Amino acid sequence: MNKRWIFVAIYLGLLLQTELGAQKVLTIDNVLDELQTQNYDLEIARQSLKSAKALNSKYNRGYMPTFGINGGLNYGLTSLKNDYNFGLPDIEVNNASSYSANGRASANYLLFDNGQRKARNERNRVNEDFANIQINDITRQLIFNTSQVYFGIVQSIYNLNLLEESLSISKERLRRASTYYEYGNQGKVDVLNAEVDVSRDSLNLISAKTEIQNQKWQLNQLILRNDTDYNLDTSITLTYLLASETTLKEEMFKNNTQLQTLQKNINLVELDQNIAAKTNAPTINAIGNYDLNYQTNSEASNLNYSRSNGLQLGLNFNWNILDGGQRKVQEQLAQINTHTSYLDLKKKENELTTQFNRLWNNYRNAILTMRLEGKNIKTNEQNFQRVKELFQNGQQSSLEFRQAQLNLINAKFQYFNAKISAKQLEVELNYLLNKDT
Repeated sequence: MNKRWIFVAIYLGLLLQTELGAQKVLTIDNVLDELQTQNYDLEIARQSLKSAKALNSKYNRGYMPTFGINGGLNYGLTSLKNDYNFGLPDIEVNNASSYSANGRASANYLLFDNGQRKARNERNRVNEDFANIQINDITRQLIFNTSQVYFGIVQSIYNLNLLEESLSISKERLRRASTYYEYGNQGKVDVLNAEVDVSRDSLNLISAKTEIQNQKWQLNQLILRNDTDYNLDTSITLTYLLASETTLKEEMFKNNTQLQTLQKNINLVELDQNIAAKTNAPTINAIGNYDLNYQTNSEASNLNYSRSNGLQLGLNFNWNILDGGQRKVQEQLAQINTHTSYLDLKKKENELTTQFNRLWNNYRNAILTMRLEGKNIKTNEQNFQRVKELFQNGQQSSLEFRQAQLNLINAKFQYFNAKISAKQLEVELNYLLNKDT
């Protein structure tokens, strides 16, 4: 084996040694747990939910009275000089001081607004539900994206294992071809072919390792990790092998977050329509004031001291009878929005039906492919072992051995590719059904 193959072998050995170090194994549950606590999109959505909760709090429902106080304090200095006719005494006052103070306490409470307050509170409650559904929808979307990346890495790891197996077989083939060549049982062409296959398998292995690192960084972006020093659980469990298509479709229409979001949006626009209709009514407020005034006048005033206080109670009536047609426009827009929201819901139901049917058909095909490829693996394993024995005895050529090797690896690749495809389709179905992966 020349220096080039020695270098490749050393390089792959170092890569393998690095990966086989003490790496943490992450399961899909570990990854999704990290996603729930470390994702910017979810954190932003949670802030929106806090805003919705604040709007729906008891302090924003309009059932609490308003109360305020105000007051003032004044001080003055006055100088006065009056000269009178008819023998009246003159008056002269210098720097005479005066004081005054006033205070008011006011209260206001809405007694009647034709149900506008109740409708607005109901809208705030529905809006909070809407925010919760949005968080759930964002969470499901992130779970879907993260799971797809996760199982994509699992597929790459399995392909990497196949490439390592292929490289090991190719190296053994090269060793035997070199031995046969030394003893004159085979020609130089067999050795060169074996070297080419070792080189190709080595380069494929290096590319696969690089691809896994890149996929891990893509996963890290979703769960906010800063390293790729971890491995993934490559076990795959399929959950819908015995599932009923009809049952799953019913669950989708019942639990799908996109449908729930559109339904809540219909509720919101219906409430907007109700609020717009209720604005054509008077509002009645109960008001109350308590006033206190105090004044000490200067020497120049005829009145030396005064104080007054009193309570005022009343009702405030307001009715905007004509508003230039603005209320009518609001009612019309609310009706249009309601109809549009119903159309959006029906459109989404139709889209989900098409999407579900496509996913289910692809899933059943993936399961069928997986089962057929499982049988192909057994057939190709038997064929490979037979060709391997003949090759070791010098009864099969190097090319025939390579073809048997490729057939076996391809059968394993197709089997696991179908299995991963089925799992990723299950992930997408779970997103439609609002289920955990």
